[in-house]
Amino acid sequence: MFLHRLGKVRAPEFPNGLLWLNGKGVSLKKLAGKPVLVDFWTYSCVNCQRTLPYIQKLYERYQEMGLMVVGVHTPEFAFEREEANVQRAILEAGISYSVVLDNDYDIWHLYANNAWPHCFLIGHDGVIIYDHVGEGGYAETEKAVQMALIAAGVNKLMPEVLDDELDQGSVCYKTTPELYLGYLRGKYGNTEEYLPDAPEAFTCHGVVIPDLPYLHGHWLVSGEYVEHSKELAVASEYLAVEYSAFGVNIVATAGEIATIVVELDGLPLPDDMLGSDMKRAKDGSTVMKVHEARMYNLVESSTYHQGTLKILTKNEGVRFYAFTFDGCNSILSVDQP
Repeated sequence: MFLHRLGKVRAPEFPNGLLWLNGKGVSLKKLAGKPVLVDFWTYSCVNCQRTLPYIQKLYERYQEMGLMVVGVHTPEFAFEREEANVQRAILEAGISYSVVLDNDYDIWHLYANNAWPHCFLIGHDGVIIYDHVGEGGYAETEKAVQMALIAAGVNKLMPEVLDDELDQGSVCYKTTPELYLGYLRGKYGNTEEYLPDAPEAFTCHGVVIPDLPYLHGHWLVSGEYVEHSKELAVASEYLAVEYSAFGVNIVATAGEIATIVVELDGLPLPDDMLGSDMKRAKDGSTVMKVHEARMYNLVESSTYHQGTLKILTKNEGVRFYAFTFDGCNSILSVDQP
């Protein structure tokens, strides 16, 4: 339970010395009298990516009435600490409000935060009046923003708040949980003994346990990621997992552009399951290019399914950080009046 639900808790001030993007630094003291929405996010998080358009829409809709929005980018992985990566993500997401880089978790700890995404709404008097963790709850959040503006003295006619589309007929199923691929938070189905942070040879005789990744070939397992450690003539070594979901994403990067082959149950992906980062090659295989450190969309389907996914590579230095899986068949929309 959050403290502001037990009593009045004043929002902590943003520390000095942090790097701000999309404008000058923000001071809660100077914003006294205005509601402020503080949104904790990190750019490779699929849940954050689906939430950001709604945060941006709130800013566009209520900025002139006095609402301020601050994005607090607190990294989950080391590459998310790099300013250039975050700046690129801001541009791709179309974010126009201020974003502060919270690389050392200073603001995260001040707000006793423990999840991405997580938004806090601060009233005109500097007191935290509302918070929401995770996706959804967009209508509830917008209504809270409207109430905060009214409490701040805004007497304009407020826009109609539509019910969340996520609650209108979407179907969700039991889904493979997020799978981390570094040894600090993840584990594998066929790595009983190995030396961490050093190249090892792994053999996969077939995926046996669902929802666990398996390695085949030459890999280095680090704290945050698994890295392919040998250059090959063809893509024959792989990372595999048996999963249940509508869609699959993977957080990855490569020093040089690498071509990754993706198979489902030993075959190329069907056309109606190709993720946004996937292409069909001339030989019929389904491939994607990996370079930038970000989340890549592998599988996107309107049908819930189960299968074994193989991520094959021939390139040395490709790193994979985490799998995420989509469990609902509805696609969130930001096309609201």
